[in-house]
Amino acid sequence: MTQSKQCPSCGSTNIYQESATVYRCSDCFDKLPSGAIYDSPPPKVYGTQKNSDPTNFTKYKYIIISVVVGWMILGSTFTALFQNITTTSTQVDESQNTIIDPNNNASEFHPEGDFYYTNELPDTIGNSYFVGTFTNTSGSTILMPKFTVTLFNEDGSTIGSSDGYGEKNLIANNESVIFEVLWSKIPKYHHYEISVTASTHEGDLNRPDLILKSIELKKIKNKGTLLTGKIQNQGTSIANFTRIKCLIIGSDNLVSDYGTVVLEKEDFLPKETQKFSFEFYRTNEFPTLYYCESDGMNQETGAN
Repeated sequence: MTQSKQCPSCGSTNIYQESATVYRCSDCFDKLPSGAIYDSPPPKVYGTQKNSDPTNFTKYKYIIISVVVGWMILGSTFTALFQNITTTSTQVDESQNTIIDPNNNASEFHPEGDFYYTNELPDTIGNSYFVGTFTNTSGSTILMPKFTVTLFNEDGSTIGSSDGYGEKNLIANNESVIFEVLWSKIPKYHHYEISVTASTHEGDLNRPDLILKSIELKKIKNKGTLLTGKIQNQGTSIANFTRIKCLIIGSDNLVSDYGTVVLEKEDFLPKETQKFSFEFYRTNEFPTLYYCESDGMNQETGAN
């Protein structure tokens, strides 16, 4: 078997004889032992620098480039997907946070108007009810009037305030509404003021066409006053939750008592008439005036 000289360091066969007893590798210039001949490359020696195969490098280069390009495409896809999810989520959040106003033309303001018969009526447990009427002269229909009673000390400093609402939700121009404001455990005060805020309303009033008639006042001996009357549904729709509220007014032109009656019959039919009555016991003084109003809701179409 023909043997060839090989470098024990790098495995190269490019060996030359430097002298009679010395052989040297032309690639790494290591000196070979005299007469050293190898049939196969020596074992790999770690730390020995070897040149890379250009073909292998090119192959790995394309693999690395393919991996990098793949990750870039995958990253772009995930980024686009995340942005789409974020945008959708933002749109949903904005939609959820949007407050829909059923009356887009409504705005709160202080309507012009006049107060009548206003009075404080205390009860037996330390509360007071501020009762009276308010006539809307703002020039437009107002929605949900809120009445605020503010108490003051003698020096004008504010003690506090309490709110209440009108008996009717919609009040047309030049129409009046009864209001009632409760002050629980009312403190001592020097004077009070009443203010009103409401929203504008555009469109039909959409309420039953009710009329009060045949109202009479009678003195109940040693008891108070009896107020009787009739209410008629003049509209073409069935009315529900029909109620009547009345004030009786004394000689001082202030409210001396008040009350509310709700019709027992739930469906108040068109053209139907019903009777009602009030008994007032707060004062024995026979009233000089009364003020009554009614309100209700039109039955929704399709309701039984």
